Formats: sequence, C-alpha cells, structure tokens
Amino acid sequence: MYMDPGFFTLAKWHLKLIAKYLQKLADQEINKLIISEPPRAGKSYEVSLFHAWMIGRFPEESSMRNSYAAELAEKFSYNIREFIQKEKYKKVFSDIELKKDRRSVSDWSITLAKDASYFCAGVGGPITGKGCKKVGTLDDSLKNIEDALSETVLEKTWQWYTSTHLSRFETGCANLHVATRWSRKDPIGRILEDKAGVYVEDYVEQYDDWYVITIPALINGESFCEEIKTTEEYLEIKKITDDFIWEAEYMQHPIEAKGLLYPVEQLNRFTIADLSTKKPDGIVGFTDTADKGSDYLCSLIGKRFGDYTYITNAIYTQDGVEITEPLVSQMIIDTKADVMTIEANNGGSSYARNVRKLVRPKWKCSIADEHQTTNKETRILMNAGYVKEYFYFRSDYEPGSDYDKYMRALTSYVKLGRNKNDDSPDCTTGLAEKMKYRTFGQPQPKNRDDFADREPKPESIAGTKIDKSYMNYGS
Repeated sequence: MYMDPGFFTLAKWHLKLIAKYLQKLADQEINKLIISEPPRAGKSYEVSLFHAWMIGRFPEESSMRNSYAAELAEKFSYNIREFIQKEKYKKVFSDIELKKDRRSVSDWSITLAKDASYFCAGVGGPITGKGCKKVGTLDDSLKNIEDALSETVLEKTWQWYTSTHLSRFETGCANLHVATRWSRKDPIGRILEDKAGVYVEDYVEQYDDWYVITIPALINGESFCEEIKTTEEYLEIKKITDDFIWEAEYMQHPIEAKGLLYPVEQLNRFTIADLSTKKPDGIVGFTDTADKGSDYLCSLIGKRFGDYTYITNAIYTQDGVEITEPLVSQMIIDTKADVMTIEANNGGSSYARNVRKLVRPKWKCSIADEHQTTNKETRILMNAGYVKEYFYFRSDYEPGSDYDKYMRALTSYVKLGRNKNDDSPDCTTGLAEKMKYRTFGQPQPKNRDDFADREPKPESIAGTKIDKSYMNYGS
C-alpha cells in the first residue's frame, strides 16, 4: 500500500492474503509457497514488489525469478530495478544502489552485494555459475493453453525445472511458484501429486511442507474481487470461453479436472507386497501395438483375484518392434501369463507371430491376435465404469518407469476429444474386455450378457472397500 496505494486497496483482500504468506516466506516460517489466481489479479506485480523488498531487507543475498520466456523474465527484472530506484523505496532502504558495472537486465547487482543480487531466465535457457540464496521464483512456467496441452512442452518444462531451476538453490533458499493451474502435469501439479491437502485457512491449503494459495475468479457465483473484474465481466468471459479453459485459467482447476475419464482419486490402488501371499486365479495380458510414429506401444499384465484385476506390469514406449517384441515376450515369461491378446490392427498379426516364437521355448502361453472393428472412443467410455470398479493399479512404481508413463497417460485422458494419444486407456479397455467375462475355471457363460450384471463375490481379495486408495490384506 505504501508503494502503490491506488492499486493495493483494502477491497483487494486476496493481495493482503498473499502478502501475509510472502512475509512468512521471508521470515522463514515457511519455505515453499504456491500462488494461483485469475489473470490480471495482481499476483506478479505483488511478487515483483516482494523481490524489491527482499533485496532491500537482505542486500547481501541473491534472488532468482524465471518464467516461460526470457522476455517476460526480463520484464519482471526491469520492473524490480525500477522499484528500487524510486524515491519512496529509497526512503525505506536508503543504501540500496545499482552497481554501474553489473546492470544487465538478466543479471544485476547492488553495491552492497558481493555477487549477483538478482538474475533470471526463460524456461529452457541456461543459468550457469549463479547461486540463489534467498528466494527462487518460477512465475508462469507455461505460456498458454497450447503449452498445457502439449506433452512435449510439459515434459521439457518439468525437466528444466528439476535440472536447471532447482540446481541454483542454495541451502535454505525459499521456493516460490506463481502460476495459473493449467494442467496436472505442470510443475505445480507434479509437485503436489500424491500429496493430501489440508486447509489452514480460507483459500490456503498445506500439502506437506508446501503452502498453496488458490483464488478462483468466481466464488459462490460472484467475482472474488469487484475491483479486479466485476461479476458481470467474468460471466461474459465465461460465456465466450471453452469450459475447460475457463476452469483452468480463471477457476484454477487444471484442464484435466473437467472431463477426466480416470481421475487419480477414483482409481483403486495396491502395492506388489499386497499380493505376495496370494495366488491369482489367472494371469491375462493385452497388447496394443503402435499404429503411427507418434503412438505408444502399451502392453499390460493383469492378475485376477476373484472379480478383481490387478495391473502388475506395464510396458509403455515408442521404441520400435525390434525392442518391444523381446520386451513383451520377456514380460509374458516373467509373469507366467496364461493368455496374451495382441490387437491385430496395423501389423498386429505379424507382431503376435514373432512374440509366439520368442515365448514358446520358455513358457506355455496362449497368444492370440484379434482385430478390433468397433469405435475406439466408444469402447473406452463404455468400459470406464468397469475399470474404475474392478481394476486395481499400483501405487509403488518407480518415477520415470514405463508404469509411471502408462499411469500418467491414463489419468490425463479427457473426454473432450483433445487427446494426443489414447494408447493407455485403449489398452486398459482391451484388457477390461478380456477380464469382464472371463470366469477362470467356472463354466463359461453361453451369452456374454449372462454375467454382465454379476455382483462381486464376498470372498474377493479386495474385501470391503471403504477406502479405495489403500488396502490392508491383514485385516
């Protein structure tokens, strides 16, 4: 309010809330903070003032602020340098002066500092030879919805964040994220993945050691702040904006949250240790070969216990057949699969023949190739309910493994027709169709519909499912 009383008014309660937690960050009461709110709400402006204040308060320390592009990062840097040269600022921090010999907009210093006071870069750019001691900020790591829908951009952003951005942090450096919640695969989504949030006050949740401030554009149907935008203005924007873009950019619900077919929280989970003392009724696999160069081969093994199927193994890769045929064959052998179905469309029959040759000398498995003629999207949608009720997915897989990639692809599939790849849900559907009517030792139904509405057996390994996220087989 001191620096800009015309903007920082009492009506903008959200900015006061953000200031409260930035103060906690500066005082080391907390060390990790995420801020998400609608466009033009003032979050980046406030963070710029925060950086200027931190430089005055800790003149010998260094700070960093990166963004999706070097131009935006440098714009933030330029604004901060302007702040520290204002007369109002100098009345508070009278000894802060820019070094004349170190004034590059991307790397500059004040006279009291021994090294850099502030430096910045765009996502993907280098940050070499610099250490961030006080606060490292990632402000808008994704530019827009196109970036949020691109698997390539999302993965490159995450790799840059973990390998370059975080590598500049020195011990005790605060970690600050400022961003629209575009996707569950953006850096914020991946940081918070598998963490449970607890509200510490209105609009503030704690996820382990991360504090998350989330402000939606509309609260109970009205603008969160009429001085930023009126309710009528937001409703007009909502009318002309695609639902999933409105939900992400303005309401801070990642694009996958509306229309996700397999939300993570709706999937049953298990660990391999949970099955260690149980003998499956049968072991069945399904393989969806890659149709085009950008497609993935997806091959799954499901172990059946009663009416429930546990996905224990997954291959999910874009490697060529010379690599995947031996991989799939070895998975069949290692898991002692009884049956493997390979989708025969686009060369699948040849693929099945080659897998049979590799498996036959080492294990007896029925390997069939099968053509699929029904609509893929319809099949995926029609079987989703069965998968969510009767399938269990591992929670103990290694990050970066094929199982991890398979699960990421499955849990980001949306019902909006904007999926770059559908190989993961398609293969899961194929396995579900095989498991749905398989009775393992019981008489096969004369008609598929005979078993369509069959109730789960009470002696099923899954038992009573009060909490689907974890299972305790000892109880």
